[in-house]
Amino acid sequence: MNNRNLVRNIKLLLVFFSLCFFGIIVYLTYFSYYKASSIVKDVANPRIRAEEEDVLRGSILDSDGNKIAYSKKTEDGKQKRIYNNGEAFAHILGYNSYVYGKTGMELAYNDILQGKGYGGDILQVIFQGVKSGFGSIERSGYDIYLSIDKDAQDTAYKMLGDDKGAVAAINTKTGEIIAMVSKPSFDPGLIDTKFDEYNSDTNGTPFVNRAAQGYYTPGSVFKIVTAAAALEKNPKVAQEIFNCNGRLEIGTYTLTEQGGAVHGKVTLKDAFRVSCNTTFGQIGIDLGYDALENMAEKFMFNKEIKVNDIYDSINIKSGNIKIDNKNMKALIAQDAIGQHGVTTNPLHMALVTSAIANNGVMMKPYIVKEIKDKNGNVIEKGKSEKLETVVSTETAGLIKEYMVGVVKSGTGTRAKISGITVGGKTGSAENENQVETNSWFTAFAPAEDPQIAVAVIVEEGGVGGKRAAEIAREVIKAYLKK
Repeated sequence: MNNRNLVRNIKLLLVFFSLCFFGIIVYLTYFSYYKASSIVKDVANPRIRAEEEDVLRGSILDSDGNKIAYSKKTEDGKQKRIYNNGEAFAHILGYNSYVYGKTGMELAYNDILQGKGYGGDILQVIFQGVKSGFGSIERSGYDIYLSIDKDAQDTAYKMLGDDKGAVAAINTKTGEIIAMVSKPSFDPGLIDTKFDEYNSDTNGTPFVNRAAQGYYTPGSVFKIVTAAAALEKNPKVAQEIFNCNGRLEIGTYTLTEQGGAVHGKVTLKDAFRVSCNTTFGQIGIDLGYDALENMAEKFMFNKEIKVNDIYDSINIKSGNIKIDNKNMKALIAQDAIGQHGVTTNPLHMALVTSAIANNGVMMKPYIVKEIKDKNGNVIEKGKSEKLETVVSTETAGLIKEYMVGVVKSGTGTRAKISGITVGGKTGSAENENQVETNSWFTAFAPAEDPQIAVAVIVEEGGVGGKRAAEIAREVIKAYLKK
């Protein structure tokens, strides 16, 4: 072989190995950026289970320190996840399965529960090693303390009974989520054996968190927003007299009252108390769609609502307001009473109500109060943070007064609590696919110094002042009795 051929062959080998090396670099880069995270989280990855079995998974506790999810070692050295009354907390906790993966709090805070983060892997080993003389070291994850009040949560779950629906409650001053229940529910401890049953639409979609991710027509509970828009635009509207003859003719469309009622001459306060559709329909028309939409957006409709936690363990779908034609008065009137293009869910409506109760200030919702290590040391604390100033203190004060009237002598008297002044608003939302209307109720208490805002929906529950108001009443009682 002459020198020329030898040089050529060497060059070919260099090109070949260079291409191989470049190919490996490209593949490793692709793998690291696009595939590694999914493989690490893949439930089929045996390294995940081996790694997790080596660390006793942290507990999830309510605001009083009661364990609602915890792990214990079995005789064969493995772990078992235990859920106390898991169905009541399912849509907060999610589930933890080696077959179907993780969801909810179990997924969002997985690393924390496994003792990762905050330098946890190294510090825990050193600290626990010092305590044990570096003998047998049992590593454990961090514990998560929630803002959830167990009594309010259990009461909401019990009161919903066999109905489909949801309950959400918020601390008006801090934004802490006090309760969040959705039915039908599921048992996180039985995921491996009942996953197909829970994942079936025929069983009412138990995996759907109706409290935070439902899209429901709100009906008359949306009149809180309409009243706020009217008062902010023209405070004198509070003194105006409206005439309700039971019908509002808008071109070829007629807006009517629930049950054919005729309320006669009413002020805005009266109209709110008896939930007068024609008055609020006319107010909506007078406002115009843009003013109504602008106020709704201050209440976070058409916007993204973020949970104020380290990780977004709860995905909140904010309410929407829309209209097919801004100049069509009939549609504006329907939106003004919470029909046509308006949708929301209990967690969002609880936020709306909390803003009114908190003098016009909406706080960011959050659910994690503290994260502690196994020695009780606080690693991180949740915090209160203002989300939006929605309305003036004066407007909030008037609407609070209106809502108190609803419970004292209006459509929400079933929410009365002896010794506690409750403010509320009923709603009965029509749905063309249902036989009965959906029952809504949203409330705050005590009116003199509001501590809790709660919103309830019962699918096909009928008039909101009945079933939903009773549930809200019992949740408020369970929380305030402390």
